[in-house]
Amino acid sequence: MFGWLLRGLKISAGVGAVAVVGAALAGCGGGDDGGGGDAGTTQLINSGVTATQTPPPMVVIKISDNKFEPAELTIKAGTKVRWEWSGSNPHSVLISGNASEQKTGSGFFERDFRGGGSSFPYQCGVHGASMAGKITVE
Repeated sequence: MFGWLLRGLKISAGVGAVAVVGAALAGCGGGDDGGGGDAGTTQLINSGVTATQTPPPMVVIKISDNKFEPAELTIKAGTKVRWEWSGSNPHSVLISGNASEQKTGSGFFERDFRGGGSSFPYQCGVHGASMAGKITVE
């Protein structure tokens, strides 16, 4: 009976799509309430639409054969830092008492920096102070 309504609709959001179809069908009830309502109007109930959030800015520090590049970095609060591995030596990132996994060749470790006015020294958990850097958050 309502096949014309379903043809051409792309249903992609379970509950939201059911609410849209249900609202459309409710508007086509055929009852004679004498209200003179507009049969072409559809009310959206729980459409399933959500706002998208913009991801935080990200900067990358390369880890390769005993060096961080760049070793020192100044970023704005809210920035995510991603350390990416390459090379043949094992490394890890030790920052603020927390250590990443030890990796060789490829992989990554990420951390968000939210508060401004702070400095975060870091070093390789394998090579210690001989392989170190610092992140300053504005």
